[in-house]
Amino acid sequence: MRLRSILVILAVLISCLVPHGYTLSRSFASETGSKKVSDSVNIIQDGEVIKFLKTFSKSYKEGNIDEYMTFFTANVLENGANNFEKIKTDYLHTITHNIITVHEFEVSDIKNQGDSVMVDALYNKTLTEKSKGDAFEINGNVRLKILKEGDQLRIAAIDYDKYIKYDYIIGSEDILEISVWKSPDLSSIIMVRPDGMISLPLIGDIQANNRYAKDLKEEIGKKLLEYKQDPIVSVIVKEVNSQAVFVTGEVIRPGKYPLRSETSIVQAITLAGGFSQWADKDKIVVIRKSPLKPEGNRIVVRYSDIVSGKNMKANILLKAGDTIIVP
Repeated sequence: MRLRSILVILAVLISCLVPHGYTLSRSFASETGSKKVSDSVNIIQDGEVIKFLKTFSKSYKEGNIDEYMTFFTANVLENGANNFEKIKTDYLHTITHNIITVHEFEVSDIKNQGDSVMVDALYNKTLTEKSKGDAFEINGNVRLKILKEGDQLRIAAIDYDKYIKYDYIIGSEDILEISVWKSPDLSSIIMVRPDGMISLPLIGDIQANNRYAKDLKEEIGKKLLEYKQDPIVSVIVKEVNSQAVFVTGEVIRPGKYPLRSETSIVQAITLAGGFSQWADKDKIVVIRKSPLKPEGNRIVVRYSDIVSGKNMKANILLKAGDTIIVP
């Protein structure tokens, strides 16, 4: 009888608890589901970026100033200084005096930063003067910061050529000086191995390849917290060996050349000893690989346009892995 009473009590308790538990479970799933949607709603996909840039280029060519300006945020900055109104004024001047026949981007890298993306690309455009009918090409490097406002992508910053600030990315064979304050036994000068790793005292192997020095410094500091209180770490790139360009064809000294600082195509040809007597200087080709086009993009450069001053932007800054072919 006593056992029967216990079973009845248990049955009542279960009947009371199960519906509430079930409701709670559904509510929790609903909340976590909605949170997941909320967190992902502003994540920008690579495909969205490519589609956005194609639409942006199309609008630029069409010359509708009101439509064109919708691609920018209200507080956009160009080259770190030009605001929304200045961009609008410059574009109005361009379409007033020219017909735009070509405007395109060749994307080399997309870095997703959660609610924004940084896009590195090569821009190409061809303008024809309305008064004289002369056509001229403009190309170079561009970096865009793209945000998502609601369901629309917009450009928050756009920098061209010399205004682009490049943070160095560590690569294989680079020499690093890693210092830990007041800990000479933890400090060392070390080369990044071909597998992209370095070996440090206490920590062991850590990836250095394809990272900024500041990011590597932060990770080393965090790992050292297990052994040392408040470690102060510095990472200095002493020698740049991973970044190089290749110059081949009709130059005096074809070969591989380290990219130790900002280097233009003219400077690279100078490093290779200049042109041979058989060089076709106006058919120089730069092959630039990218994640979206691993076989490489072809950039044709006319040396005479650079020398004459007709198109100084053709003297593009080179990127690691670029191959310059002088036919």
